[in-house]
Amino acid sequence: MDGYRDVFLEILQCAGNDWPRLDRSYFDAERTTHGGFSGKFFERIGLKDRAPIPERDRGRLAAGLQRAIETTVLAMAGEGENLCLAGGLAMNALLVQALESSEKFSGVFAQPAGGNSGTALGAVFEAWHGLYGEKQRVSLGNLCLGPSYSPEQTKQVLENCKLRFRYLLTTGELIDTAVAQLSENKIVAWMHGRMEFGPRALGNRSILASPHDPYSAENLNAYIKHRESFRKFAASVPAELAGEYFEVGPNARYLATVGRVRESYRKCFQSAVLAGDLIRVHAVPEEDNPLYWKLLHAAGKKTGLPVLYNTSFNLFGEPLVCTPRDAVRSFYSSGIDAMFVGNFFLQK
Repeated sequence: MDGYRDVFLEILQCAGNDWPRLDRSYFDAERTTHGGFSGKFFERIGLKDRAPIPERDRGRLAAGLQRAIETTVLAMAGEGENLCLAGGLAMNALLVQALESSEKFSGVFAQPAGGNSGTALGAVFEAWHGLYGEKQRVSLGNLCLGPSYSPEQTKQVLENCKLRFRYLLTTGELIDTAVAQLSENKIVAWMHGRMEFGPRALGNRSILASPHDPYSAENLNAYIKHRESFRKFAASVPAELAGEYFEVGPNARYLATVGRVRESYRKCFQSAVLAGDLIRVHAVPEEDNPLYWKLLHAAGKKTGLPVLYNTSFNLFGEPLVCTPRDAVRSFYSSGIDAMFVGNFFLQK
């Protein structure tokens, strides 16, 4: 791994506190079918030119690149009290965790919608402070800034699709029904309130599973998301209880970092572990998402573990579900067992 890291550090040409300057001799624009890499790259990683990378080395190669990125960004950042990150690279949760663990900074904040779309948030804040001269600092809040849909709108979609559903009259009945489904190891789609802004599901457009289900990893990745087994899902936990199960930084509020499973719970969460003891943690404050927070506590009361596996409510290659019609299409095109759209409950 260190050997591969050194290769990528050579490519980045980052020495000391210098910013990276790509060594273009490692690339060949005419060879896009081989990743755009030149013969020099293949030679440095010990392969014949254009040779396929052996399966056993692919993970080590990716890990080497990750380590090189972390080393480079730490050198670029220098030292200071607080560090703020934005841009697409800020969505690299392992990088954020490495920065949080560094002793060079007392605080690290990763803009949770760090890609190009996140500049809209910066424009709003610039207008607030620069144009209107407002001094008050405004929080990003729960980052659920997208559209929401009324019960009437949802009911119209379900009836137009001629679907059978049950309307749950109270929040208590809604949560009890969801917990019952999860306790039976059902995969549950959960759509409530305003859609999340950004690339991660934070409990309003989520697919949920119980950590007690020994087949949750296989079901979520192979039969619903149709993606590689190494792409793990997050563990959602009430923020005030997160420290009991995980070691995690503040950016877990927006699912922008990874944490570590405490030793006594490693076997319990083994299906969501990335490597060693690393796991993506979603620490949910009550004020951010009261309904989801209550669901997690109810799951804990039922099973003894206030944690649910959480992945985004979308199918492979598709955007996050937004509308009730999107939810219906994804539900009936996948292996999801049950769905809650507001207080509407559907089963297959």
